[in-house]
Amino acid sequence: MSEVEYKGIKLKGSKLLLILPLLGTLGGALWAGFEGYARWVAMEEKINEYVAPDLSGFTLRLEVLEERIVSLQENVNIETSTLKELVGAAQDDARTIRTDIRNDVHEAHDQIANVDKRSRAMEQDVRTSLRQTETDLRTMIDHANDRFDSKRTAIESDAQRRIELIDSKLSDLETKLREMLQRALDNPLAGQ
Repeated sequence: MSEVEYKGIKLKGSKLLLILPLLGTLGGALWAGFEGYARWVAMEEKINEYVAPDLSGFTLRLEVLEERIVSLQENVNIETSTLKELVGAAQDDARTIRTDIRNDVHEAHDQIANVDKRSRAMEQDVRTSLRQTETDLRTMIDHANDRFDSKRTAIESDAQRRIELIDSKLSDLETKLREMLQRALDNPLAGQ
């Protein structure tokens, strides 16, 4: 038997205890080495088998796109010149419309002045009618208040009568219930 001490820990046993972990470590290192080599060989085969993709389709598409861009630029130039012509024509039309609008505004101003005179006369008539309507409404409101007060008084008296009737019936019911309860309590068979 041998004794091994490592960092203050003492182990007693055979030398086989030292050899087993050492063999396990060597076996793991060998297995890792073989596995790494096998992967390296597989990677090397894949790299050697690699073929670059055919990009001719992309080149053709780029040429078509360039042709489209050139065509679009030509169309934009044509449309820009057309728009400049349209803007010039629109400016001329705007000047004509502005002149017409000024004339229409002056005419409308004159018509508004005439309407203003007529509306002042109508305003006087409306004020007179409003005063008369206000007087009529006040009379109607006073009459409605009197009717409302009489109806409210009738409803209150009816409600008071019903309350008194309900109180009377509740009092009678309470008396009957007391009598029935007293009979039940006085019953000699009730306790059994």
